Amino acid sequence: MYILKSSEIYSMEQSAKEIGYTEDILMENAGTAVYNLVKKIVKKYDKIAVLAGPGNNGGDGFATARHLLQNNYNVHIYYTGDDNNYKSSSKTNLDILKNFEIPLRNFEELNSLDEYDIIIDGLFGIGLKREVQGIYDKIITMANKSKAVKVSIDIPSGLYADNAFVDNNVINADYTVTFSCLKYCLCLYPAKKYAGKIKVADITIPKKHIEKYEHSIFINKKNIPVFKKREKDAHKGTFGRVVSIGGSINMAGAVKITAISALKSGCGLVTVMHPNELHRNFISDIPEVMTKEFDYNCPYVVYEFINTNASCAAIGNGMTQQENIKEFICDVIYNINKPLIIDADGINNINLDILSRIKVDTVITPHLKEFAKLVNCTVEEIIKNKVSMAKEFADKYNITLVLKSADTIIAIPNKNIYILNKGNTALSKGGSGDALTGLIASYIAQGYLIEHACILAVYTLGKAAEYAVKKNHPSSLLITDIIKYYKKVYK
Repeated sequence: MYILKSSEIYSMEQSAKEIGYTEDILMENAGTAVYNLVKKIVKKYDKIAVLAGPGNNGGDGFATARHLLQNNYNVHIYYTGDDNNYKSSSKTNLDILKNFEIPLRNFEELNSLDEYDIIIDGLFGIGLKREVQGIYDKIITMANKSKAVKVSIDIPSGLYADNAFVDNNVINADYTVTFSCLKYCLCLYPAKKYAGKIKVADITIPKKHIEKYEHSIFINKKNIPVFKKREKDAHKGTFGRVVSIGGSINMAGAVKITAISALKSGCGLVTVMHPNELHRNFISDIPEVMTKEFDYNCPYVVYEFINTNASCAAIGNGMTQQENIKEFICDVIYNINKPLIIDADGINNINLDILSRIKVDTVITPHLKEFAKLVNCTVEEIIKNKVSMAKEFADKYNITLVLKSADTIIAIPNKNIYILNKGNTALSKGGSGDALTGLIASYIAQGYLIEHACILAVYTLGKAAEYAVKKNHPSSLLITDIIKYYKKVYK
């Protein structure tokens, strides 16, 4: 599923016009798409309010209203009251409605929307760049106070199409009908939570006119990479060897979760390398996991073992932050010759200069706060510019970035951005990042391309959480409970 910026969408629509797709055709198809959704949820006796703001989003509202009126639905249309606010195809659709001999009501007449069963939001579309004020702010408040089912056209009014940031009063939609492709605000939290159920409607713009623009890809079950078939004559070496370096007296569980996750996702052999202050008995209840201790003053023991025995290494889970640990991590990551995942305190103990010196294929998996610290900005700045900052980072440092939050962004160096938001609040607990690290390491060890390994890892963990909450409340689930549902994802 493609995701485009608003500027690219305008350019795409312009290029479609050059091959005969007039604005009238596109608006008619948009109105038809919204009508096709509304007719599935509306009853003949329902009262429908169409809110047609200035511009083409309002024009789409007019086109939707016309289809509803032609099919004898009870529709009230509210608009700016000034025909000069509508140009071209929007004005054409407004003029057609005037011939229906029905009242067109001014927004100023609105005191409440409580009488309506369905509200169709055509106030603002992808062109909104400023704060919502005045009458529009009041209308959005009225709509959100209403118990009506709310259907937004293209995006919920009040959102900015190109980012996740929310600083406006926003229509809290139950459904959003968007056109041709997804918009970033429909894929990224916190903006996404206002969109409700999202329907991407085909308004007949050819696919080649969409995919030629620099786009991101929204991952779902229809376009995930294919899981490898496990051959009948395979052995443990076939499925790779993961070495996970981490752990401390106070956080022994982190690297343990990484190991369990790697084993449960198909890796053939897993070794946990832990500091000698941590007795190997901390993982004795998992006999399948091998252990090897190290001294922080002897990093060569770790990287020589990895270079000889591993298919992939992960470092950082549960390590804590200290100067000697930072030096140890640097020595390891500078001297290994196998793919590497850096997570948790592996990230917290390094900086951009250290990252720039890494020579092997590397995946880094920060959450928003860790990434903000790494790139020296605020979390708010990242939320405003998640995709562009992720891409800039991956391209500059030649590192695959898995930026974790309610939505996860995977930025592949000099390639695509992937966005996934599977899962639920059951993953909002300590250990979910450790499980993800184990999944990524496992898939890389099994021979997947790094970008496929990252996509499959995020998808597996999120989908497992979805299965887990079908039988359990998210509050009661441990990350180790969710790992048990990997098997259901594979089935």
